[in-house]
Amino acid sequence: MDEQRQARINKIISLLAANPDGVWLRQLAVQTKIPPSSIHRYIENDLSDIVDSLGVKDDKGKYFGLRIIRIKPKIIEVIETGGIDKLKTFLELSKKIKDI
Repeated sequence: MDEQRQARINKIISLLAANPDGVWLRQLAVQTKIPPSSIHRYIENDLSDIVDSLGVKDDKGKYFGLRIIRIKPKIIEVIETGGIDKLKTFLELSKKIKDI
């Protein structure tokens, strides 16, 4: 993973960890200075194992309107006990398992 992508994912994780009840996708974009479309891609491709994405989908499965992103409750426990570094290790292992 390139450095810019990793830095952006770290920003997203940090902001979500600081807001366990979740944040609106647009708010996440404003606060991290990452375009909403990029955040959507990171959530779908890199963070799907650790985040819940709550919103309304159309009949094709695409989100429209308001969308809340939050870290899954069990993942909050991982962060609280081991910090962000433990979470990053979890994500790396999860990705390796998916690639098998």
